[in-house]
Amino acid sequence: MEEPTAVASEAPEQGGPHLRELSLDPAPERPLDDPAYFGDLRAGCPISEVGLGGGKTSWLATKFDDVKAILSDTRFSANPRTPGFPVRGLPGSDHPLTADSMIRQDPPVHTTLRRCVVKYFTPRAVEAYRPQVEEIVDTHLDALAAHAGPADLVSQFALAIPTTVITRMLGIPIEDAPRFFDLTERQTTLSLPQEEMYRTVEEFRALGLEYAALKEANPADDLLSHIIREQYEAGGITRDQLAALITILIIGGHDTTAGMIGLSVYTLLRRPDQLALLVSGERSWDVAIEELLRVHSVARMGPRRAATEDITIGDHTFRKGEGVVASIWSANHDESKYSRTTWADFEIPVERPQHLAFSFGQHQCVGQNLARMELRVTLPRIFARFPGMKLVDPEVTHLSYRDDRAFFSLKELNVTL
Repeated sequence: MEEPTAVASEAPEQGGPHLRELSLDPAPERPLDDPAYFGDLRAGCPISEVGLGGGKTSWLATKFDDVKAILSDTRFSANPRTPGFPVRGLPGSDHPLTADSMIRQDPPVHTTLRRCVVKYFTPRAVEAYRPQVEEIVDTHLDALAAHAGPADLVSQFALAIPTTVITRMLGIPIEDAPRFFDLTERQTTLSLPQEEMYRTVEEFRALGLEYAALKEANPADDLLSHIIREQYEAGGITRDQLAALITILIIGGHDTTAGMIGLSVYTLLRRPDQLALLVSGERSWDVAIEELLRVHSVARMGPRRAATEDITIGDHTFRKGEGVVASIWSANHDESKYSRTTWADFEIPVERPQHLAFSFGQHQCVGQNLARMELRVTLPRIFARFPGMKLVDPEVTHLSYRDDRAFFSLKELNVTL
């Protein structure tokens, strides 16, 4: 993967000529596992300096406890404008429309923006959508059953489920899905040139404003109409913040969950012994889903933070103005926390595992309850409907995956039903 570029205010050049460059490329022979050097760092230097390219550097935190502590500490800023923030490798993160979005803000702005949506994603609020999600899943399972020949579960099923769910929740046309698929693909592609990334951010903003205008003219009982009426029209957020919020809900509402559906089905097909435990009831689907979330950790780019004052985490002190990549991917494979750290060792534990797949602290994923519910509905249903489902290529000599995007996923998953 080419080293992406971004204009930044990272920490100044430091380190020697042999400084390790931060690489998030999975190894071709083990694409579902974290890079081998993460394990080396966890064992020998859990908070280490890495190169970001272009002479820029950052700290990399790899151990579970350290990453959790960093994400819990509000003295670390999530705003790319903060001095030392490691934006290189996050193309477009310094664009004003991106930098002002909820996931890039610190309190009190972040608190205000998160409050706009959090009540719609509580466990109770999400549970109210379950009948609709069940109907959506069953409809797409019917379509799969009617399909002759092998099926690609990524394009024909995994992507369709969360996309249909989030469009219904927001009250936006499902017919627009190809449009925001393209925008999502571009905005989450790490190697996209900066000029094109800026153009994509502007296009996504225009789409968000288009949907806002649609709901202002025709309000309904949907999430977007409620946000406009209760937050924007009440003066709580600006027009640009509204557009950025819509963008986040669209991207977060379909892309990561689609990736997890595909990866989860693939994993269970490759581990029929574990699938049998679920089918027999010997293991819990709820626990299995948490373990799948931990093992795959589809958000592999960070999160990233900058120290706003001197902060000591474990044995390391971050100086004010230094950046850190707090690797969820690495933390979720920490040998001191988990007995099984590779995909090939996947087993469903008896107890629900702790993990950081949805991040932690004030920026923990606002849509995590929805994602869990969608996985909980989707996975048991597809295996119950197609108990004889098999991979077209049982040996899977070549796994097709997306490694140039902010969120890891399979490109395709061909099965016979």
